[in-house]
Amino acid sequence: MSDAEEDETRTTADERIFFRLPEQELAARVPVVADMQERPLAKPRRRRHHGLRLPARRTVVRQIQAAFIREQGLGTVFLFVPVGLLAGILLYFSSPVEPAPWNVPAGILVLGALVARSRGTNSAIRTVLAAGLLVATGMALAQLHTSWKATPMLGSDVTTRLKGRIVAIEERANGRTRFTIDVLTTERPELRHAPGRVRVTAPGSAEGFELGGGVYGLVRLTSPSGPALPGGYDFAFHSYFNGIGANGFFLGRPDAIELEMTFGRYETVVVALQRLRRSISQQIQQAAPGRSGAVSAALVTGNKSGIPEDVTEALRVSGLAHILSISGLHMALVAATVMASLRLCFAFAPDWSARHPVRKYAAAGALAATGFYLFLAGAGVATQRSFVMLAIMLLALTFDRNAVTMRNLALAAVAVMIVASDEVAGPGFQMSFAATAALIAVYGGWQDWRHRRERQRIDRRQHSAAISFLVTMGRYALGIGITSLIAGLATGLFASYHFGRVAPYGLLANLAAMPVVTILVMPIAVAAMVAMPFGLHVYLFKAMAWAVELVIVIAERVAALSPAISTGQMPATALIAYTLGLILLCFPSTRFKLTALPFLAMGTVFWLFEQSPVAIVSEDARQFAIIEKWGNVARLHVNRDRPNAFTVEQWQAAFAAPVIVKPRKSPLMRCDETVCRAETGKMLAGYVLTSLEDEDMPALKTLCDEFDVVIFAKAPSPQSCPNGTPVISAQMLARRGAAKIYEHEGRPVIIHALPGPERPWLDHRRYSRAARNLPEWRRSQ
Repeated sequence: MSDAEEDETRTTADERIFFRLPEQELAARVPVVADMQERPLAKPRRRRHHGLRLPARRTVVRQIQAAFIREQGLGTVFLFVPVGLLAGILLYFSSPVEPAPWNVPAGILVLGALVARSRGTNSAIRTVLAAGLLVATGMALAQLHTSWKATPMLGSDVTTRLKGRIVAIEERANGRTRFTIDVLTTERPELRHAPGRVRVTAPGSAEGFELGGGVYGLVRLTSPSGPALPGGYDFAFHSYFNGIGANGFFLGRPDAIELEMTFGRYETVVVALQRLRRSISQQIQQAAPGRSGAVSAALVTGNKSGIPEDVTEALRVSGLAHILSISGLHMALVAATVMASLRLCFAFAPDWSARHPVRKYAAAGALAATGFYLFLAGAGVATQRSFVMLAIMLLALTFDRNAVTMRNLALAAVAVMIVASDEVAGPGFQMSFAATAALIAVYGGWQDWRHRRERQRIDRRQHSAAISFLVTMGRYALGIGITSLIAGLATGLFASYHFGRVAPYGLLANLAAMPVVTILVMPIAVAAMVAMPFGLHVYLFKAMAWAVELVIVIAERVAALSPAISTGQMPATALIAYTLGLILLCFPSTRFKLTALPFLAMGTVFWLFEQSPVAIVSEDARQFAIIEKWGNVARLHVNRDRPNAFTVEQWQAAFAAPVIVKPRKSPLMRCDETVCRAETGKMLAGYVLTSLEDEDMPALKTLCDEFDVVIFAKAPSPQSCPNGTPVISAQMLARRGAAKIYEHEGRPVIIHALPGPERPWLDHRRYSRAARNLPEWRRSQ
């Protein structure tokens, strides 16, 4: 016997002695052998199963602990860092008042001290404190970003003569030109609180104007508008963080003037990039005029102003509008094309490639190409977000790490929150990261399944070249279909909340169009940009436009099948529940995914049982509508024969109301020269078209006694009724935004879109004439 065998035998014997019971205890537990022989062997009892047997509580606790330990080992806890920052940023932006400058930093210091002190204590308490610290940090990031922007906003509409410097030019498909102008001076009247940058349109083309040059003309400036309804898209919010203080239009053709070149280095670089973008866009449209050339220019330079409205609508209805926004798809295609081209070039030098890490060189080249594409496309926030995400993945390749991981997505999300925290509240950030997280989760699950399947397979069949090609193309088509389906489901939640509609045939359109975009459009665009310095780009841009025309035709054919389905605006509570469910479904790798099911069910319940409003009023008090349930949809009974189309379209999408009823044909709304009387279920609403002074008490008492809610469309007007009847005045709407009216037990409940002018991006609202309860300015005054 060898030494190893002898050691093993001794160990086994020792183990048996160690685990053997003492003789007395063994005799007490085991019956005598003779007795056992006398007794007949009993038949084993059959276990009776009464329905579904739940596992023991101790077993469940052990499984949860094991799953939690596995998630900790996989680093899942880090993935919730951007979730905490996201919660803090949204909490700051949704707060009705601005926190004091010292409140949030003080909270961070206190929570940080408690987290440091809680080492070795209960892990649940430490987790709660860490989550609070992340939320407070997110609030601090949002407040710091808001104070850093500090965009001066126009408080009231005004007509003035403006002199400024052109920083961007966009020629639109309708023959007009939109200028982005840095304001230098204003006169007649001179604005004491003029915005720093405005965006205005002018009739005619941009001929005679140049970037960096001057412009002078009579312009009508308007302050950026708020959301058309509570929960709607806030244009003023995004204008504030984009640095745009006013919008407007020139009254007539402006004049191009000469200005002294007083640019700094940063402004010089910006103007040079804008000129390069405009030059490339013009060359593309010269090589391929028409709608396909305009879409091609948008894919290369990000300038979508030249795309006709019917093409934009077809892409939107068919679910292909995402190809117009330069984001992760375009960045990934550019990076893939550059990497594949560089790897192919390196393959022609096999000896050199064998001695060098060519994959890292290709990744570095792709990073440089996407960086150039970032600035060429205008460096918009969506493009910045996509570049950050792709840059992290390419850097991971250079350091021999996995590129497509949930951790890289979390790092990209944190980077975006630090650089542009305001984007968290927009649909672009939410839809982009939701789609990417869902795709990474599905891709990871599929990879695990494939590895398990390959380990189980012993023999692999060899197929012919034709069959292998067909299998590869089938997998490619299946990948596009699954990608479109998963991304559509993930982004559909946020599309329902922000836009109130989804594309019914989006999967079909993406299956047909995305191979064209992936294989033809973007690779040809990269080749054309490489060939442009050599003057060989014309035919390449023509080929790109031909491929783009195929995409447009696909979009038109799919859009003709069915219009976009109006889902109505999803309530915020349902969106929060769905988001938590999506996070818990994507982040964990164990059975913790099942915790997503209650949140998804809660979101569905919140959406199904959401109470619909009975009426809505616009922020300028000029648009008023009754919302009538009409089968599975709704009808809007408006107060004007020619309502504002832009506002009414948003109301239609939010309330799933395809039918508009004009006041002359409405059985619910009857209007005369002074008052519109509207029936809203059990209530009667009065929409007063004339101003009313506080001294006119008899008229006010009559209105308050007749109606359940009174809406004063013009200022000045009273802000309350003597008998307590709820009032919505033009001043309230100017300060707090559009209002929804709900009915609860026969009484109105009013919800405004904004908390009031106390936030920095809303401060300009307090300076309009309506916000000061003053009548509209007239020329006779």
